[in-house]
Amino acid sequence: MIVIPLFLCWGSFLNVLGYRLINQISIIFPRSFCPQCTVAINWYDNIPVISWVILLGKCRHCRKRISILYPIIELLTTIIMSLLYFWVPPTYFIPYFIFFSALLVTIRTDLEFMLISDFTTIFLIPLGFLFSTTHLLPITLSESILAAVIGYFFLFSIRFFFQLITGKEGMGKGDLGLLAFVGSFTGLIGCWISLLIGSLAGSIIGLGYQLIYQPQEQVKIPFGPFLAGGAIIFVLFQESLVRLFIT
Repeated sequence: MIVIPLFLCWGSFLNVLGYRLINQISIIFPRSFCPQCTVAINWYDNIPVISWVILLGKCRHCRKRISILYPIIELLTTIIMSLLYFWVPPTYFIPYFIFFSALLVTIRTDLEFMLISDFTTIFLIPLGFLFSTTHLLPITLSESILAAVIGYFFLFSIRFFFQLITGKEGMGKGDLGLLAFVGSFTGLIGCWISLLIGSLAGSIIGLGYQLIYQPQEQVKIPFGPFLAGGAIIFVLFQESLVRLFIT
């Protein structure tokens, strides 16, 4: 189907977007380059997933490893956007497409750099307000605003008191903006269920990692990918999740 290669290419663009936002590089120039040796990548080495496999995950020029996150994000984008395309009513496709794209970039950057760009969270919150006002999202403007505000200050309070009690920073500032962004597109119920799914998944994986690898020092695991994943799951399965948790 034609949407598959289109979504693969879009996933490739999201990889570039995430890398360049965090490293403050123009998304237009220069053309795609190896993050290790900065040599420009030829078109035949830039085919989503296929080129990474053919090159065995290494740059053709410097032979250094290229992160496996590149094909993972490309495949993940294709799967998620395909589900969105076939499962969600067409009225909501464009807003959720933008929403999912920002969440996928967030997953990418938080996994590699443990950083979340405000350009993919806080700066996009007004779009949630706009889409809810024009009925392009299944929530009202008041629900969008309320969820964004409550989502932000809920995590802010947790971060504040954790730091006050322990003297350590338990949560990055980017997570606050991320939950506010999620709330602006999903409302209070979506905000809460996304947080619940993300927290459960993060706790299970974090505990599993500690049990399996038994690291000598405490390992920091980014929360953003779990929260973003929870939001994606909510949008795709929201009717079933609302019935499960609310009714």
